[in-house]
Amino acid sequence: MIKNKTLCFLLVASFFISSTTISFGSNPTTTKIDKDTQTNLEISSIDANWTVMFYLCCENHISYEAERKIQGLSEIGSSSDLNIIALKDGNQDNDSILYYIEKNNPMNLNQAYDWPDEVDMGDPNTLSSFIELVKENYPAKNYALYILSDMGSGWQGICHDTRNPNNGLPLMSFPTFSNVLKTTTNDEDDKLDVIIFNPCVVGMFEVAYELSPNVDYMVASEEHMLEELDKGPEYVTQYKQTIWNLKNNTDMNPEEFAISFVDNYNSCDFPMWALYSYMILMKKGDYSHFVAKLSNFLTKLFNSLPNSEFHFIEIKTTLSAINLSKMKELGGSIGNLSSVLLLNQDDEDTLNAVSNARKNVREYGKFYTKDKNLLYYLNFPLEKNAFDSFVDLYDLVYLLNDSSSRQTVKHACRKVMSAFEESIIANSAMPDDSSYGLSIYFPKSYELYNKYLWEDEITYKYEDLNFSKNSLWDEFLNSYLGTK
Repeated sequence: MIKNKTLCFLLVASFFISSTTISFGSNPTTTKIDKDTQTNLEISSIDANWTVMFYLCCENHISYEAERKIQGLSEIGSSSDLNIIALKDGNQDNDSILYYIEKNNPMNLNQAYDWPDEVDMGDPNTLSSFIELVKENYPAKNYALYILSDMGSGWQGICHDTRNPNNGLPLMSFPTFSNVLKTTTNDEDDKLDVIIFNPCVVGMFEVAYELSPNVDYMVASEEHMLEELDKGPEYVTQYKQTIWNLKNNTDMNPEEFAISFVDNYNSCDFPMWALYSYMILMKKGDYSHFVAKLSNFLTKLFNSLPNSEFHFIEIKTTLSAINLSKMKELGGSIGNLSSVLLLNQDDEDTLNAVSNARKNVREYGKFYTKDKNLLYYLNFPLEKNAFDSFVDLYDLVYLLNDSSSRQTVKHACRKVMSAFEESIIANSAMPDDSSYGLSIYFPKSYELYNKYLWEDEITYKYEDLNFSKNSLWDEFLNSYLGTK
């Protein structure tokens, strides 16, 4: 099941979680730590090479994933050179728990730090308080932050919590998220070394650019992320293997750690099919033989139609690691290309080249729909209704360079491609997939520009991002889409 679902599906995803402690049956149980015991933990972790923070924002349909993450991490456990700290919030009352993860023993620290038993994980103050507490009490040479949530929305926001007064929407904006990191990293003096995003379609240039002053490396996917029900555990983020490797080699530097997430990831094809929502979300794989045959028949029927707009979408998963110190140079080259395209906005050759590139570029986020009725769409995920506003940055510029005969345009494209190649340190994609590591915003039509994925009105706009403020890309999009 794909990570991000709309609110209507939260009603059918019922996962039963204990309220204040975790029960794993025969697996490790939670130990509560009082304030006196906590002193020993602080002393033992003062010289760590790494502290890895897991922010498990799961008061939503993936509450069960938070449970599995805690269980999986407890199989590894912290060491004198590695602190594993997790904040987990599920879909029950009073189930927000701060953990120090010892081997076979996830230790509940709520009492030790007077941490509330219920928090809104979509509130920037929660994220800020978590990071500051961890950095103060579990200092290390290197820090990593792992974000888990559903409803990943690219540059449009992060961290969905249904306890939010607005029913979990709007999401935390990336300017707000970035400001949290700015505050907790002392205005860039103590940057996070690595940030890992598990939500869908967060691997965007705009996100990387926004976070770059306060983080050194980012790991994220341009595309949707799968859940285990979709294709099995081997096609989800392999956090356990990566943390095991780090525990066995805590001298690993931040770049190596970021790359290891990608090295352990298996990209795959995931064709969508008719009745997906019913079969996976509602029945959770336990459906009848008749339903399977009906789904297979409908899928083949639609995909045999001559008009590809009526074919069902197909997802090819990706994961990449990005050197954020290169974002300023890459952003400058994209800004220069924007200026050149605006200068030639009335040139027929340039307009045709842009049109050809946009028509053929690799698109992401098609598990979402442009229309309101996601329930209908998830049972009949047709290309004509798919969200199609995120595109691969390198593929777009490559196609533009190939299509244009204007030397100024080609030169600007080559500068972007060169800067891009310096930015991506690892990329996992299918052999036939034109996914190179970072997407960029380029809606297909003016009507889709600043269109929010989840509600009628977006609470902050594309123009509010730092990249938009520092470049003319948004002006180019408005000019091109408004005159097409």
